[in-house]
Amino acid sequence: MDAIPCPLCGYDAPGPTCPHCRRKPAEKSLAAPLRGRITGIGVGLRAVPEGLALLFRTSGIKHLLIPPLFLTLLAFTLIFYEVWGYFGELLTAVRIDDPAALDWDIGWLRKAAEWIIRARILVWIANLSQVLLFIFASGIIAAWTFAIVYEALAGPFLDEIQGRLEERWFGQNPRNTIERPTAIPVARCARLSTIAGIPAGVALLFFVFVSGWPAWIALAAAPVPFLALAASDKEYGKWLAWVVRVEGRTLWVSIKAACLAGVVLILFFWLKFIPLIGPPLFFAVAGFTTALSLLDIPFSRRQWSLRRRLLFMGQNALPLTAFGAVAALVFLVPVIGALVMVPAASIGGLWLVCRLDKDALRPPDLRFGKRPAA
Repeated sequence: MDAIPCPLCGYDAPGPTCPHCRRKPAEKSLAAPLRGRITGIGVGLRAVPEGLALLFRTSGIKHLLIPPLFLTLLAFTLIFYEVWGYFGELLTAVRIDDPAALDWDIGWLRKAAEWIIRARILVWIANLSQVLLFIFASGIIAAWTFAIVYEALAGPFLDEIQGRLEERWFGQNPRNTIERPTAIPVARCARLSTIAGIPAGVALLFFVFVSGWPAWIALAAAPVPFLALAASDKEYGKWLAWVVRVEGRTLWVSIKAACLAGVVLILFFWLKFIPLIGPPLFFAVAGFTTALSLLDIPFSRRQWSLRRRLLFMGQNALPLTAFGAVAALVFLVPVIGALVMVPAASIGGLWLVCRLDKDALRPPDLRFGKRPAA
């Protein structure tokens, strides 16, 4: 299904009026009409700060960011604990100059480490403090990967935050009105998912730290608690099946969008080597592709196809590029930048999607005309 978007909320509204927002949002900043392209750039620059402001002044949503933050910190703790063992073995093998000292099961990793030892790349630092060296290396890795892991784990929670914001802005959560197959309360779904998630998480940890066939058995057993609860509670089962279906559909479109963004960056990488104007041009391209990734949740909630996403972004290229550029700049700040950027850009992106006009995405005979002023 490719929705016919409402000019304001963006949800499917093929009729003469929008049944979801009625084009009268409670958030007054969404009702003001845009005038000219310069105004659009200003709105794009404002989106990330606006998202941060909405996060702090809206009650009942900030606590939803605690679970993904905790899970991210836990994941990094487990990862670095595992890396510490590998790192210690590598330094020992470097000191004695013997690749055979590495007792690693991962073939490609062992070959890479053996090449490093033979090339004597780490000999000059092998006598440094192992702890200081590990902390330095870990800091570099964390700076570049923390945001990626945090954003991936925060996705479902950010989706829930956007649903609650839309409920306050439009009087209802439009996606639930359109798609949700059951009226089971959100709190009950969260409680049951937490109950099933604990043994599932234990099974995944077992898979990570145990090798051989027991690890694969643990991986296969991870979804069993969810299936058992779904079988015992039919309403929860309907909700869980719907969530899996929605997330699967979202993941497929998201993968296509991410691949497209990667191809665009590769095709325009040569811009970086043009004196003076090249780096700013490449930064603009990077801002545009960043916006495509950051707007994945609001696009997916509205069931927009990749084609419709690209049409919307082409019609609003300047404000969306400005939005992506601001988010990318915040993203560059290690760890803290991710903590601020991920929720602020997600909420700000939702605000921007609603703020920008979408009437041109509708068939000509179904267009509403100008958005009414606040």
